Amino acid sequence: MALGVMPGWIFFWVTLLLGLLLLVWRKVAFSVASHQKRIDVTGKAVLITGCDTGFGHSLALRLFHLGFTVFATCLFPDGEGAQRLRREAGDSCRLHVFKLDVTQDQDVADAKDFLLKRLPEKGLWGLVNNAGLGLCGEMEWIPFDELKKVIDVNVLGTIRTTLKLLPLIKKSQGRLVFLSSTGAFIGLRNATYSLSKIAVEKYGDMLSHELKKFGVKVSLIEPGNYAPATNIVKLCSVEEYWNKFDEETKTSYSKEYVQLFANNVNKVLKRGRHDSKEVIDAILDALLNQQPKRRYLVATFEEKCLVYAFYYLPASVIDFFLSCIKIILKE
Repeated sequence: MALGVMPGWIFFWVTLLLGLLLLVWRKVAFSVASHQKRIDVTGKAVLITGCDTGFGHSLALRLFHLGFTVFATCLFPDGEGAQRLRREAGDSCRLHVFKLDVTQDQDVADAKDFLLKRLPEKGLWGLVNNAGLGLCGEMEWIPFDELKKVIDVNVLGTIRTTLKLLPLIKKSQGRLVFLSSTGAFIGLRNATYSLSKIAVEKYGDMLSHELKKFGVKVSLIEPGNYAPATNIVKLCSVEEYWNKFDEETKTSYSKEYVQLFANNVNKVLKRGRHDSKEVIDAILDALLNQQPKRRYLVATFEEKCLVYAFYYLPASVIDFFLSCIKIILKE
């Protein structure tokens, strides 16, 4: 039977089966890769953006205890997260905590100057682009200034920092790691955030091809729902959404619909995982493995199935699925 005339239900089950087989293959491949020889961290440095909280904060501590020289950048260098990192470092000169706003050219230039004065003998081995902003809501609901801020941090900030530090990574034939998200494939409830992560995915893919000739390896980390672990997205009330609407938008949506949307988002956020260990382990593998993966999908079985469904199923099936969700929200 030709693929073009295959009934929809058969296509769905074939795609699901292929997705399950792919999940098994990735699990086996990761298990084999995790047992490969790791690189020696002695004299190597890693810079991480967004270490105030969440993944960046936890990663800085893990890398420090592994023996890396860590440059942990924070948006708030005098904040609680930065102070905790300094206390953990004690008198060690292997953990440096300083300010970096990835949206500011001067901050990025100052960060490079700071690095050059303090790099260990083997230079900058890794750059982990972790800094990010989360934002929930349908695309039409997001004020343009807020949309620009998300893009500036998640996309332009990532590009700005990467380009500035790339010569140092090329010199050490090191690693570039980008924090993406399953949201790059599943754009439900967080259209703006999803848009930014799609851009990060494509940027990472292009760099991977372009930098291969220099011995630089690029990895994309794709976490599922870790909202409680990162606090990247706050719980929202209907008033927070409604008060941002202009009059035209308010005529298009009922307050009841927005209330149901907010309730649904909050339920999803609360279901997220509190322990970020699996994500940190994936980042460590990307930095330490001699043959790191291009992509690390760190998600539940359900989230992985959704990723593959959104990626491989026909648009008509996805549209039907999304329409069912909207019907549920209205009920």
